[in-house]
Amino acid sequence: MPTDDYLFERHISGESSASTASYRGPSSGLKNLEFLPGLLAVSDWLGVALAGAVCGELEGSAGGSIAINPLTIIFAATLTVDYLYLLGGYQPRSCLKFGIQQAKAATAWAASIISLSALLALVGRSEEAFSTATKLWYVAGFLYLALMRCFVGWRLEQWRRRGLLLPKVAVVGSVQAAVDLARRLRQSPDARVVGVFAEEEASSLPEGVSGTIDAVVSLAAAGAVDEIVFASPWRSSRPLELAVAKFAALQTVVKIDPGLPMQKPAPVAFGFLAGVPILTLQRPPLSGWPAAAKRAEDVIISLLAIALLAPFLALVAIAIKLDTPGPVLFRQERFGFNNNRFLVFKFRTMRHYTVPDPLVQQARRNDPRVTRVGALLRRWSVDELPQLFNVLRGEMSLVGPRPHAATHNEKYALLVDGYLARHRMKPGITGWAQVNGSRGETESPQQMARRLEYDLAYIANWSLYFDLKILVITVPAVLRGTNAY
Repeated sequence: MPTDDYLFERHISGESSASTASYRGPSSGLKNLEFLPGLLAVSDWLGVALAGAVCGELEGSAGGSIAINPLTIIFAATLTVDYLYLLGGYQPRSCLKFGIQQAKAATAWAASIISLSALLALVGRSEEAFSTATKLWYVAGFLYLALMRCFVGWRLEQWRRRGLLLPKVAVVGSVQAAVDLARRLRQSPDARVVGVFAEEEASSLPEGVSGTIDAVVSLAAAGAVDEIVFASPWRSSRPLELAVAKFAALQTVVKIDPGLPMQKPAPVAFGFLAGVPILTLQRPPLSGWPAAAKRAEDVIISLLAIALLAPFLALVAIAIKLDTPGPVLFRQERFGFNNNRFLVFKFRTMRHYTVPDPLVQQARRNDPRVTRVGALLRRWSVDELPQLFNVLRGEMSLVGPRPHAATHNEKYALLVDGYLARHRMKPGITGWAQVNGSRGETESPQQMARRLEYDLAYIANWSLYFDLKILVITVPAVLRGTNAY
């Protein structure tokens, strides 16, 4: 069977035959990914149910007195799949992330076991939840979910190495516009540009152009192209309509470049306003239930942390008071959500001056202003713990872009494009930038721009799972103490 590259070359060189006209070629891995979540969900349900049935049968054949009820098996299998859907375990792109898939599967199965045990206890059948057969099922179910994701991860890695997870894209348009768009697409690892094609016939094709639009139609019909992208601008809407119509009977995805410059951040949605096509460039990152869920996360975890850490916080306060004269807490004005000002709480780690420094210089390595106790507190970020009270007051969140001093905020707002976009979410005690090494003093606008990239990535991809992941990663990041002085 001919390969995609061989087929492509035959079409471009003008060769044709009945065999190539009917050849569909291997489908793109992205098309396979469209079906993968559904297949994985069905496989999970059947695997968990089959594991339960087998464990129950083994216990019965061994003379066990407590068997697994079929309704219990159906309930647990369904609940596992439901939990995985809630965790995003069946999103096509998440299937590519092996470690995250394993964590989500383990979390969903553990949640199913807890829910199942609670239900069985509620109906007076708690002995079934802790029978030998059920315990064996718990282990078998976990192993099945883990091994299935090992197999899926191995298979996807094979596809990735062969380039099958990238859509095969053909760019069509006026020569210069199509060449420029193809150059931009080739800079991304998310697409494989197979050729650039002119919108109209020409006696000779410029360098870099593979053919005309009729050649693309033949390639699409043969299955050698997954997506067609029409480059802007076009002379008028009518030629574009006729060009798009050539692909109406084919299964190829057809897209149009809107002709906008590269946007940072990227557009978040496409829709219609009064019948007019509109690109949405920005919207509130949190509203409705996500905002309520994040607030609940902040309040619950902050209250638990304060209750558990209260004796330790008292000891820190005593140590600060004995070390140097001055207040225990340090209050500083910072910018927060929606660019509003608030006072952030920290344990005092520097010598107290009656006249504050108007420049608010950032702490540097071997800074003489830092006290002996303060050096230890800053080394392990203990000085940030009073911000748990900022979280309870609603001024901060556990996770979010770190708030900067007002003078630094005003400085970098002028030096770094889009800097103020980080204020579209509440500032956090920890953040995606901090756990990725962007912590401590920023000596240049380039360092702040790097931190901003992490902050904007967090805002664009927020989820409760992402927050919990950052909180967990914060622990080893703090223990390493990188850039903490």
